[in-house]
Amino acid sequence: MDARSVTRLVSAFDRMLLQLSGVFTAPTFQTFRQLVVGWILTPGVGTVTGAVRTLGSIATKHWTVYQKFFYRASWSLEDLSLQVLKRLIAPLLGPVVHLAIDDTTCGPRGKHVAHAGWFKDASAHAKKTVIHWSHNWLVVAVLLRSKAFGLLRLTLPVLFALHRKRADCDANHPYRSLPKLAREQVQRIWQALPGRWIFVVTDGFYVTRDFFGNLPSNVVAIGRLRKDAALRTLPPENPAPKGGRKRLRGNPLPKPAQLAQQAKDWPEVELRQQGHTVRRLIHGLTCQWYHVCRTRPVRVVILRDPEGKVDDLHVVCNNPQVPDEAIAQESVDRWGIEECIQEAKSLMGMERTRGWCAKTITRQAPLTMLLESLVKLWYDQHAVSYNAMLPKSLPWYPQKPHPSFRDMLSALRQCLWRNSIFNSHPTCDLNKWIEQLEYALCDAA
Repeated sequence: MDARSVTRLVSAFDRMLLQLSGVFTAPTFQTFRQLVVGWILTPGVGTVTGAVRTLGSIATKHWTVYQKFFYRASWSLEDLSLQVLKRLIAPLLGPVVHLAIDDTTCGPRGKHVAHAGWFKDASAHAKKTVIHWSHNWLVVAVLLRSKAFGLLRLTLPVLFALHRKRADCDANHPYRSLPKLAREQVQRIWQALPGRWIFVVTDGFYVTRDFFGNLPSNVVAIGRLRKDAALRTLPPENPAPKGGRKRLRGNPLPKPAQLAQQAKDWPEVELRQQGHTVRRLIHGLTCQWYHVCRTRPVRVVILRDPEGKVDDLHVVCNNPQVPDEAIAQESVDRWGIEECIQEAKSLMGMERTRGWCAKTITRQAPLTMLLESLVKLWYDQHAVSYNAMLPKSLPWYPQKPHPSFRDMLSALRQCLWRNSIFNSHPTCDLNKWIEQLEYALCDAA
């Protein structure tokens, strides 16, 4: 790729950062821009000093200034997240906003680390409960269909909330369960993007009255149905005889697994699943789940693999007017947030951070996920126009249908390094530049 193309791509990424400048003061924004570049260039970075060492001569400030950016500088993570949502993501959205919600455990270990506690890590082992000393983060991500790869839906983390144990709460931070935190984050997006329908998909943990039963009318919630859900038929519309009051609950229905066995109507649909299509049989029914949604009717959709290789998936939606195929598609797209969290931990250093004070804890780990969103947006909006930025064919993978996040991150690193080379000053010390590059390539951070 020639120098002019590299300059265009780097300028496009820099323009994205400039749109976020209103969150910071001028000196703090300069620190932010340099930290972002250093964080992206260093593989698996999780420390500020590692990013500063990779920056080399690009770092124009004392190294302590970059550390103070997290624990002393005056800026708000919530404001930064909302600016990413409003300025960078919202212009790409239509009248419907698609969200995914999940939580994860991560963070440095140590008894003096602020807000740490014993939390269950559901993703560590499928057949074993793992409880470890860590932080518990709630992540809200926007699901955006890729402009260049229609089968791929990008997962863009935008809002974050730290779940605290009761003993770690106070008057300024009262205790809130994860479903309540999730509802608050959805309401923030609802307020930031008024006049749009919001579809939010979660796993079964959030299918509770605190979340499903307390959402605005234009928010559609979709999640996995419990196996022991006490479903009921819709109550009769006519009032009871002899002037009695109208029934609030219908007659009991069988458990979801028994409903699937009794179902006879199974239309086949084609769903887009992260870069490829899958065939599923679906069966839906409108009913009542009084325990969660009270008298509000819900739509239950059962997904079945025609080949029988995947277990049946039972999904519930709080709006029975949504088509069954749309509910099934949203439930399939939910897996993107699982991949997104794993990418932030393995490639962006979310679990390698070394901060311990309260401000650093509440800023550093979420910022790594915001950077993940910026990389995906930059690649999908700009880099795909250049053949050199597309995934390379490999002997064991000759036809890669769509790029992974690692491909996107590598493309941005390639542009930043080439831009640094092309724009090097003639009097620049070549040995220092080679040492800077060698440090990053060897993953010494």
